[in-house]
Amino acid sequence: MKINCGAVPDTERAVAPGAAVTAKSAATRRVAASVPAVRATPIGAEVAITIRRPRPEVGRVMFDPRYDPVWIGTVRRSALAARGPMGAGTKINREWHWLGRTFADGGEVVEHVPDRSMAFTTQLPLDLRVRYELEGIPEGTIARVCVAGRATGMLRFGAAALSALLRWGVIRDLDRLKALLESGEWRRVHRPAP
Repeated sequence: MKINCGAVPDTERAVAPGAAVTAKSAATRRVAASVPAVRATPIGAEVAITIRRPRPEVGRVMFDPRYDPVWIGTVRRSALAARGPMGAGTKINREWHWLGRTFADGGEVVEHVPDRSMAFTTQLPLDLRVRYELEGIPEGTIARVCVAGRATGMLRFGAAALSALLRWGVIRDLDRLKALLESGEWRRVHRPAP
C-alpha cells in the first residue's frame, strides 16, 4: 500500500509499545530507545472527490473543526482548544465514536495553508496523521483526504481491515461533505460559538 501524505514512511520500523508514532517526536525516540521494540504496520487510505463549489467555500467548511460533527461520521464534538487563528500548533479537541467506543482526543494542526491544505495529528482512537488538500478546477474543487499511521500491538494483525475501514469511512465523510456544500445546507447548519 502506498500512502503519500507527508506521514511516516511506508516501511515497517520498530517503535516502543504505547509510544506516540509521529516522525517528529523526540520523546518517542527516547522512549523507543529504552523500551523493547515491537513491530508497527502501516495503515491508511487516500480518497478524493469533486465538489462543485469554489475552493474557498470548501476550505471554509472542511478546515473549520466546528463543522467536523456535521460531515465526519465518527466525530461527535470538535472545537479549537483556544481562541485564535488556525495554524501550525493549534490544538483541536475532538470526541470520536468509533467501533462502539467513545474517545476524547486533543489533536494538533501541523500544517495549514488557508483554502489549500491542512494536516493534523490525532492519537485516539488510532495514532494517525490526516491531511486535507484542495485543488481548484473549472468544475469546482477536488477535495482529497489522506489518512496514514501505524498499527501496533495486536492491532497490527488487523492492519488490512483497519485500512479498509478507514477508506470506507473517508469515502462516506467526503460524500457527506459534498452533499452539504453542493446543497448549500452548510450555511444553515448550526455551529456552536468558538
